[in-house]
Amino acid sequence: MIDFTLVKVLSLLVYPLSMSLLLGVVALAFSRLQWTRGSFYTLLLAFGWLYLCSTSFFANYLSGTLERGFVPRAMSAIAPADAIVLLGGAMRGDTHMGTLADLNHHADRLVYAVALFKAGKAPVIVLTGGGVDGARTEAEQMRELLEVMGVPAERILLERDSRNTHDNAVYAAQLLQAEGIKRVLLVTSAYHMRRSLALFEAQGVEAIPAPTDFQRLVAPQLLPAWLPTVSNLYQSTDALHEIVGYWVYRWQGWL
Repeated sequence: MIDFTLVKVLSLLVYPLSMSLLLGVVALAFSRLQWTRGSFYTLLLAFGWLYLCSTSFFANYLSGTLERGFVPRAMSAIAPADAIVLLGGAMRGDTHMGTLADLNHHADRLVYAVALFKAGKAPVIVLTGGGVDGARTEAEQMRELLEVMGVPAERILLERDSRNTHDNAVYAAQLLQAEGIKRVLLVTSAYHMRRSLALFEAQGVEAIPAPTDFQRLVAPQLLPAWLPTVSNLYQSTDALHEIVGYWVYRWQGWL
């Protein structure tokens, strides 16, 4: 298997900004070698790719290909389960002088998991997510926030060893088996659900998809779709990371 750190470093190449910067360096090298035509087209590709990934029509297209199979359901239509499994990925981490860990733009995951719990869909929430040495794990950070949102501490189970989605499934499955939990509601972003669901099913977990954090907005945006924005670039980056991640996991034999 590929080393975890190497995977994380190589995955940077998937990101549009990293790829465009790399292409810019290649264009500069071509220029120094006096390969004028190669330098021009490489630089054009770098700017073109960065621009395309920064537009809403491309970002929404990518997100749509991932979200298409997982539609939101009314709370009344969701069947009860033995537990709610909440995947990590919604936390930025502890901040200087902060009282609570900082959330990122996938915080819908926490809100939806709590909504399911308060609707009586499951009696327990399993939080997944490890951390770097010397820092609180993501599961611990999420527990603190869920307690603030009204979830009793005794109704929360922690999986604190995972570093990626594959680990989430492996370690959570072990915890679920130890607790005698068989049927779970799997909460994660809709664009992340295809890979997550396949991983949990590969571990023998009966997982019901409970997608949230849908990326495409209903109302039209104020800015035209062709105008590049940072938020669109972030959305495209997440989608491309997920698409590549799915096929890498297939290649690894995890799906």
